[in-house]
Amino acid sequence: MLFQNRDGCIPASWAWKRIMRFAIIILAVMGFAALLWPSSPPHQAAMNAYSNVTISSDVKCDLDPEMLHRIGVRKLISYTRREIVVDVTSDPLPVRQTIDQPLLDVKWKPSASEAVPGQSLDGCTIPTPMQLQVVQPPKTAIAPHIDFGVATTVGRLNDSLDQFAHWAGYTRTRIFALIEPDDSDSGEGVTQVKAKADTLGINLFITESEDDYLHRYFALIPLLEENVREQTQWACIIDDDTFFLSMSALVDALNEYDHTKPMYIGGLSEGTPQIAVFGIIAFGGAGVFISRPLLSELAVVYEECEQMTYTGDRRIGNCIYQYTTTRMTVDHRLHQLDLMKDASGFFESGREPPLSVHHWKSWFQADMPKLSVISELCGDTCLLRQWKFADGWILTNGFSVIKYGFPPEPGDISMEMTWEPHNGAVQESYLHELGPLRRKDEMKESYLLGDAVVEENGRVTQWYVKRDSPLGDEVLELSWRKR
Repeated sequence: MLFQNRDGCIPASWAWKRIMRFAIIILAVMGFAALLWPSSPPHQAAMNAYSNVTISSDVKCDLDPEMLHRIGVRKLISYTRREIVVDVTSDPLPVRQTIDQPLLDVKWKPSASEAVPGQSLDGCTIPTPMQLQVVQPPKTAIAPHIDFGVATTVGRLNDSLDQFAHWAGYTRTRIFALIEPDDSDSGEGVTQVKAKADTLGINLFITESEDDYLHRYFALIPLLEENVREQTQWACIIDDDTFFLSMSALVDALNEYDHTKPMYIGGLSEGTPQIAVFGIIAFGGAGVFISRPLLSELAVVYEECEQMTYTGDRRIGNCIYQYTTTRMTVDHRLHQLDLMKDASGFFESGREPPLSVHHWKSWFQADMPKLSVISELCGDTCLLRQWKFADGWILTNGFSVIKYGFPPEPGDISMEMTWEPHNGAVQESYLHELGPLRRKDEMKESYLLGDAVVEENGRVTQWYVKRDSPLGDEVLELSWRKR
């Protein structure tokens, strides 16, 4: 029981002692907690909330919240802008060029004296424009002699039109789409897709079929044969995510072959385990090219081949092998891209750009329509062109800006094997299509393309993002203009 004085009250001196003891205990606990509490890294700048995006105080410029949302940035620690001036030349240029100036590791800050006419300087802008040479692009290809066939759905077809527009728009080629019945009210889906295709300059013809996908895929053979016209030389069966980087390059490639003879042209899978499963056939994602004479032969035996148990592009290949004497011609520029998770090594190889790519929004992620936006400024010959700068950064146009942790030796033509092996594959499984190869550089720093747009003034702006979820993302904005 508490000690009380005669009046029944607790003595004041005793109460103060209790209070002092309690305060000392609190202070001790707080001090101990302060020692254990994790502190912020000394290099990390203060972060400020900015339209639902946390932005470091090191970022000294105004930013577009909508743009940051579009490229998926929620926490930003660095933002750099740089202008690139394009010098178009008719002289041949290598795909890889070396530039004796740094891209990012510059030592100066913007000042009023370094202002460039028409350019507003801020704390994010490198004031000196970078001048880069590109090859004069060819004129828009005219390709009424090539017909394409695709089996898909109305929704996927609609999603594919932007990518089709890059290579098929205003080229006079035709695309025949065989889709499952449109279940939208009054066929509005088909009507809207046709209207969108018209605005993009795509000659699109849509046929609905009750068949399942695998039968619709093979039914493209008679559909294409029934619609040949006098100028038709080639029929090509594609998947709805087949992407051709340049119609001009494709036309030139097909001109290397004799379209008056039966010809079956395509690309093999990059992985030998896939070939072991499906055989030596033209893999559909890379594009299956059939000359007009062979197309006529296949139309005659369509009923017999339709009974085969093989499916898809495998049925086409085995139908050709079973009923004709034509054999596959492999064009190594056509790519199925059976690569899992990370195909950056393929795109960053610095080799001649492929004719076609596939699986870019399923097996791995590489937004081909956004990659191709830069062609609006400097043509298809600008795509995947590579520049290595004095500070070690390498721009692969439309795809990435990287710096290797273990830079390859000068003249090294090997491709970095960044993808994960599939279906039991090992490094040797990919040599027939992609060799020589080298191991993945785990120390590589990468800014990957987040978005690209054509501005009203004719410029093209690209945003490359270096992702880091714990610390925050870094963004590089490249603004391109012609000289």
